Amino acid sequence: MSEKKRILNERLASIVATLRHGEMIYVADAGSGTSSKSIIPLAPEVEYLDLGVVTGSPSFDDVVSTLVAAGDFEAAIVAKDMPLANPKHFNLLTDLFGEDKVYTILYAPDLYDARNRCKAVIQTGDYSIHANAIIVAGYPSADIDLDILLGKKVFSTDE
Repeated sequence: MSEKKRILNERLASIVATLRHGEMIYVADAGSGTSSKSIIPLAPEVEYLDLGVVTGSPSFDDVVSTLVAAGDFEAAIVAKDMPLANPKHFNLLTDLFGEDKVYTILYAPDLYDARNRCKAVIQTGDYSIHANAIIVAGYPSADIDLDILLGKKVFSTDE
């Protein structure tokens, strides 16, 4: 029997516990610019939590695997470059969610625009190229339409 993972960081545990269906968390590598001086600054209303301790720790794998094991997540969104530039982390996401639940979008500006719609950015100590992913909160119900979530389609109750 595998051991259940628990989130030990108090703030991260709180963020995950308060996520609602369709809300998103951006898991960022150590190189992701998030200051007001970044090329594409992080929106001020997005919470920022830096978990990095030393180079490589915690890893993208550690953080994403723990979030998925401890929370309710239904999909991931990554840069189109990730499958070729970082197949290890891309394969982790497809193993966790299934190939049909890992969506690819343009790195810039689309991934940054989506990052700025997230509830929080969780920065890791990972220095791998494209070790970034948005994970989408879910629960046992119909999956959320990612085009609506990313603002590419308008939500409507009309049939």
